[in-house]
Amino acid sequence: MSDRVEAKCPCCSTLLTIDSATGEILAEERPNQDHSKTFDDAMSHVRGGTQRRQQVFEKAFTKTQHLDELLEKKFEEAQKKASKDKSKPANPFDLE
Repeated sequence: MSDRVEAKCPCCSTLLTIDSATGEILAEERPNQDHSKTFDDAMSHVRGGTQRRQQVFEKAFTKTQHLDELLEKKFEEAQKKASKDKSKPANPFDLE
């Protein structure tokens, strides 16, 4: 069995070498960063964030509007299922 484990961080993509016995990080290799971006690129990314937030909000708002309809349909299905099932529900006090 190997005494070292390699894992990649899902957040920053850093490659970590970990000692399996102690759990300590022995080494890390960070990915190369792109330093060619300009301030204008960063500002356009920030301005695009407003549009992304608006799209996410609209999607959540639409889902919330249809939530009442969905819950009503689920309730009707549960009522149909309950009306078909004529068996008596188990009484928790009878289980003793």
